[in-house]
Amino acid sequence: MTFTGPAHSMNPLSPNRCDVGRIGVSVNRNIVGGLYGRDAELATINYTLERVSRRDAGPAGAVIMLSGASGAGKSALAEAVLAAADQLGYKCVRTACEPFHEGMSYFPVRELVRQIAEGRPVGDVVAGQFGDGSPEVEMAAVSESISADPSSRREAIVATFTNVIMGDYRKVGASPKLLFIDDLEHLDVGSADALICLVSRLSEGPVVILGAFRSDRVAEPTHPVRPVIASARRMEGIYQNHEIRGFDSEGFGALVESLLGGPTNLPEAVIKKLYEETEGNPLFTRELIRMLCSPDPKSGRVSLSQADDVWLFDGDIGSWDIPDSVEEVIASRLNLLDVEERHELELAAVVGRRFAFAVLSGLMAAGEDELLRDLEKFLDVDLIRELQTSDESFEFSHGKIRDVLYSQLSGLRKRRLHAQVADVISNLRASSNEDWDALIGEHLYLAAKHADAFPYLLRAARNAQATGASSEAAVLFGKVLESLNGVVFDGDDSRASIQLELVNAHLGASEVADAGRLLSQLTGAENPSSIRAVALGLLGDVLLFEGEIDQALEAYEESRRLAEALDDTEALCQVLCDLAELHGRQYERQAGIAPAIAESHRIQYVGHVNRAFAMHADLASGALRARALRNKAKLSRVSGDLSVAESLYRQAIDAVDSRVASHRFLIPYAKTLRRAGKANEALDHIERVISWSTQVGSARSQAIGWQYKATFLMTLARDEVSFSEANATAERALRGHQSIHYAQGIRETEIVLGEIALRTGDLERALEWFSSAADAQDLERNDLLEAIAIELDANGEEDRASLIRDAIEEKAVTS
Repeated sequence: MTFTGPAHSMNPLSPNRCDVGRIGVSVNRNIVGGLYGRDAELATINYTLERVSRRDAGPAGAVIMLSGASGAGKSALAEAVLAAADQLGYKCVRTACEPFHEGMSYFPVRELVRQIAEGRPVGDVVAGQFGDGSPEVEMAAVSESISADPSSRREAIVATFTNVIMGDYRKVGASPKLLFIDDLEHLDVGSADALICLVSRLSEGPVVILGAFRSDRVAEPTHPVRPVIASARRMEGIYQNHEIRGFDSEGFGALVESLLGGPTNLPEAVIKKLYEETEGNPLFTRELIRMLCSPDPKSGRVSLSQADDVWLFDGDIGSWDIPDSVEEVIASRLNLLDVEERHELELAAVVGRRFAFAVLSGLMAAGEDELLRDLEKFLDVDLIRELQTSDESFEFSHGKIRDVLYSQLSGLRKRRLHAQVADVISNLRASSNEDWDALIGEHLYLAAKHADAFPYLLRAARNAQATGASSEAAVLFGKVLESLNGVVFDGDDSRASIQLELVNAHLGASEVADAGRLLSQLTGAENPSSIRAVALGLLGDVLLFEGEIDQALEAYEESRRLAEALDDTEALCQVLCDLAELHGRQYERQAGIAPAIAESHRIQYVGHVNRAFAMHADLASGALRARALRNKAKLSRVSGDLSVAESLYRQAIDAVDSRVASHRFLIPYAKTLRRAGKANEALDHIERVISWSTQVGSARSQAIGWQYKATFLMTLARDEVSFSEANATAERALRGHQSIHYAQGIRETEIVLGEIALRTGDLERALEWFSSAADAQDLERNDLLEAIAIELDANGEEDRASLIRDAIEEKAVTS
């Protein structure tokens, strides 16, 4: 295959004479990789790379973001940074977020892990780093566990990503790492969580996160990139952002010379015209220069050419037919390709910004040798670049090239090509561990083969929901619902049941308004009772989230009545647990303030807990069974039946996954063990919670772990040193709660600090803490102490409540 047009020596697609397919050799030879005009940015980044690689004092890692408009030079600067990091001994891995990966939760972080693991199973990698019986290996196993609840699996996936990256630094001499993620404007929420976890643990090793994104695409405060940046900003000394802009008129002539790769003797009017057309955008400038180096399609003349190694202009500025945008310039360049070559790139563009050789080869009728020759031509002229990955992949050298190719395809042709891509990937899926369902489903969806896409998208949506990727699940369930025409449902599936799954995904993603709108349709009398029973229970969740307690109770009660009429064990148990937990929280909150109201809530709380518990044996092992057991265990603990509570908590933990060490189960279990006199065993479980939350980077769970460790240390303390340790631990917990504005955690920790002060004889300090916790500045001292004691009683902490009442009596005797 050959390029169309005359074989002219000045053809910019010929790297031998006009190598403007890359950023050329800079006038400043000290600039890494021939990068022009980014001296300040690169110097700052190089300093950071050197600091991290030397393990100097200060932050062990760094987060570097490159932002700016499309074509401003982010990719060129990133390539220079990668080259510099490689020279400093970094292990560099790279990936890009893809719009076609919508629904493929955690795609970029899984791709980074795959490269670091070099084909080995992740569990084996973690075992080699941390040891076979380590908590990190347990975490990796939970990430694959179908019995773990979605939030625990999400935490485990996030933690395992970070463990794989940081595990090497348990040994001396491990190389620093640079992780480059391009096109972060397409980042998914799950991957954002993983990056936030990694950011929180950058103190563990020399890791640099390098990201690039288009500023205009991440302007919304809810964009997933925003919390990643916010988390990095909160950690002193690790974050830097470089806003990459086009060049001003003063430096533009030197940019042109750099792009041409040699000295120039161009009229000032030419430089001015180029600047006016491109506004200093490097990509636009580069592509326009390519065009001017090529023969004009009408006259055959070349406007820019070399004579004695100096670039000269030979043309009429007034007759320039310059495209209005960089996209049009790229399109002109692509028009130089012959039909077959253009077709190959179009197929690659349909696959995505990145494409594997096996996929492209499967799409082509030509043999591998011919395709390889064409790919090498595309490499030579900088249309694509080869990635150093085990799956023999390539990517377009700039996203704009892929975008132009894709946008110029007709709708019909796009649909046909997406169908072909789906077919090829379907044949390759058995040899890959990728989440192919989402990818195949997306291509079939874009091919308008909705009935064919339906099963893939539904499986992908359910998988995303099972791994806690609720935002991606919501998008996929939405596409499932759009693909229902002509679908024959299997089993219990229906449009309404899938809508309920979408509601759960919305709730998991905190998209409460979207969930509420859908529930308003599903709770109507025209829906089957089985659907309404579940929908009303979910509506109760939405109303409770919005603080509408009475309305939530009404929704739950209506759901209960429908579930009873249907004799639906699962739906009934679910809503009984909802009612039990709502009444239980209201009882605890009102116990020290409005005793009569509190007693009414207590009676209903106990009744609903016992009814749900009576049903647990009929439920399959899983989250609902665990919930019924946990609620009964708490009731037993608060009632003082500690041996029963201990057994029930253990059963609840086993019903989900005993390897999960989140605070939701282990904290109440540890509280029971403490009350049963098993303090050391209780502290072991608290330490498990702290280890889990540290791995997953959960500030909330970690602060809760420190809070209860402080509580347990306080109850065990017998001397000044041990009370001091308890107080320091509680203060650490308080700082953690305050950093995330977790009001309940702040309040409960202030009570612990008040108790420590009381136990060490500082009554005035204790009253200050209690007053802050109760938000009751006007209460008399004894009333304040009694209100705190009643709340502790309601939560099964009678020994702590008793100590506070002792203080009331002691003061009364003294008086």
